[in-house]
Amino acid sequence: MTGFVGRSSVVARAVVLLPAMMTLWWFVLKGPSLWVLAKLAYVPLALLVGPVGQAPIRVDAETQAWTFQVQVNAYGRNQQTNETQWVETLAFSAEAESMAFFASSWFSYLALALAAGAWRRAEWPKVGRGLGIETVLNVLSVVGYAYINGYGSVLKTGATAAGGKLWVLEYLYHLIYLVLPFAGPFIVAVSLHRKWQEYLGFAAPVSPEGRKARGATSRASA
Repeated sequence: MTGFVGRSSVVARAVVLLPAMMTLWWFVLKGPSLWVLAKLAYVPLALLVGPVGQAPIRVDAETQAWTFQVQVNAYGRNQQTNETQWVETLAFSAEAESMAFFASSWFSYLALALAAGAWRRAEWPKVGRGLGIETVLNVLSVVGYAYINGYGSVLKTGATAAGGKLWVLEYLYHLIYLVLPFAGPFIVAVSLHRKWQEYLGFAAPVSPEGRKARGATSRASA
């Protein structure tokens, strides 16, 4: 029973910390986190999907909307003339709220890490790795979001038989926009933090005596 209570405490803490952290993010830290995400994503966007010599992303100072420039290089149909034409680049805008999912996962992961005891100094390196992984996932998600929306919007004009490509793009869009921002933090937390591994049965619970012995061993090794 003690082991079950100990394992369940991580969930009890998460139930409190997740809403609290997401509330703090939404009302206080959403703007700064989106600013950081835009800065981090600039170079990957320029290297992977942006047109050469053009800014791949601009954030409007007033509306905070993100405007992407995507190199498409595909045939599309002009919606006004109904003629097929070669599209080299495409620009589109997304509201800040549409990009917020990608920034929220940092804070979801932090709440889950705190629930697993991340305030302890020994856990700090794991938290750093977790935030690094989430940063890579967030930036790659923004790059994928930009490319799928730019390239996919050209394919949807029906200029070519692109049903298979569209299906793949829509599937990837679903993963990076509706799955990864929410499931990703939990997967990262489980992969790094033992408390979550113990709760899910991936690792055997460690007794208090075992934790003390492991801590003493670590101090002796240091």
